[in-house]
Amino acid sequence: MKKALADTAKIVLKTALAAALFVMTWNFLTPYFRVNRNEEGDEFRNLPENTIDVIALGSSHIQYAFNPAVFYTETGKYSYVLGSACQPFSMSYYMLEEALKTQHPSVVLVDLFTLLPESQVCYAEGLYYKAMDMMSGETRYNAGRYAAETLPDDLQYAYTYDLILNHDNWKNMDFTDPDSIKANAAVTTAFLDDMGYVKEEPTVFQYTPIEYPEPNLEITLSEEETKWIDKMIDLCDAEGIHLFFLKTPYAIQQSDSNKLNAIWKYLDEKGAFWIDYGKIAGEIDWFLDMDGNTWHNNTWGAEIITRHIAETVTGKGWIRNHKYNETVENLLKGLQLRTAKSLMNYRNINIFSMMTFAAKYPCTVLLRFSGNKRGNITAYINESLYAVGFRHDFLNDRADDYYAVVKNGKLVKDGNEPFEYTLDGNTYTFTPNDIWINGDSLNTFGEMQIYFYSNEGDWLNTIAVDFSQHSFWKNGCTSWDCTVNP
Repeated sequence: MKKALADTAKIVLKTALAAALFVMTWNFLTPYFRVNRNEEGDEFRNLPENTIDVIALGSSHIQYAFNPAVFYTETGKYSYVLGSACQPFSMSYYMLEEALKTQHPSVVLVDLFTLLPESQVCYAEGLYYKAMDMMSGETRYNAGRYAAETLPDDLQYAYTYDLILNHDNWKNMDFTDPDSIKANAAVTTAFLDDMGYVKEEPTVFQYTPIEYPEPNLEITLSEEETKWIDKMIDLCDAEGIHLFFLKTPYAIQQSDSNKLNAIWKYLDEKGAFWIDYGKIAGEIDWFLDMDGNTWHNNTWGAEIITRHIAETVTGKGWIRNHKYNETVENLLKGLQLRTAKSLMNYRNINIFSMMTFAAKYPCTVLLRFSGNKRGNITAYINESLYAVGFRHDFLNDRADDYYAVVKNGKLVKDGNEPFEYTLDGNTYTFTPNDIWINGDSLNTFGEMQIYFYSNEGDWLNTIAVDFSQHSFWKNGCTSWDCTVNP
């Protein structure tokens, strides 16, 4: 009897050791098979701890609509978009859990697109994996376990134990190059330069108002949907985080309008804060085509949405205990430079928006004005030019010529006589009829020339105006009725 018990114990022990060895081997091998591993999670975790003030979660709708550089420009605070393509709503919750391992934001933004009928394409099995591949440790495991519950039986183990999902990657591995195999498992030490923001340039220059259909059907949220909304609210309450639900503007359909109406009602019952940007698009001057396409914001639309979010968050005093960090500052200033290029490059012919951006974003602005007695320089035009940094009264002193260089919203040099000036390695030459840059004339003649120029010299937007046009637009243009040439 004792021998039988001893033999049984040995078998159990050997089985346990074999199982432990198997699990250890499995965990060890898994990273080496992830040849297409999503490194964005590593890049977020590489940020200095507890430096990010605002984290945005959700699908590509938030990735294209929230620009941390705009938020930084408006508030001086730090933000990050921890989104993923078609991020299922439950994965947004786990993404927040992941974020809280290294950061403690004051505000969390959550876009609700993947709760809507139009988002059903986002529940393809691979999109769960794309999100969870940004996570680590227990959070990744729990997200995979939950994702597995919603998937076909044959995929459940694959999502829980992702070596099954990745085992075929051996076909793409070069076993003659051990370093390349090691690289599959290596954790990146880099930062994501764009802080999770995804840029899309404007291409269609017309104002198309959003047609937002009024709800025509009462919808009840499922228990599964309210469960994840509640978990998000409870987690933020427990962490002392201000939670901001939103829906970015897009070409909304009737079914989505009905569902959003149900979501807003439920959030009201929970006392949660929300904004439907599709509903207020007209109030904030956001238009389809000009500011975004069917689903996504372009850079101009993202500037509008992010600026409104910044105004809302600042107005409520939600961000406290902000800490200066040189690493994050440098990342955001780099993104700010790229954002300035998108906002002010050749595509933009609206002088008013250009001057608004030039007053906030890093750039150099050159101006030549031929004095005249015309009366259509309005007070608003005068105030807009003054806001950029020019110090000439164009309204009451129209007769005098004026030449000026402004950098980053501050006047560098001006006068009533032409001059030549070198700044940041570039030579600007003003003549009575033209502006030359480094010996080249761009031949954009007009009563007023305004050149918006990168401090680094990598982009330029030249605009000339004749006030006989009775509108403050680029020569040959009446509003956006103009050809935009590269």
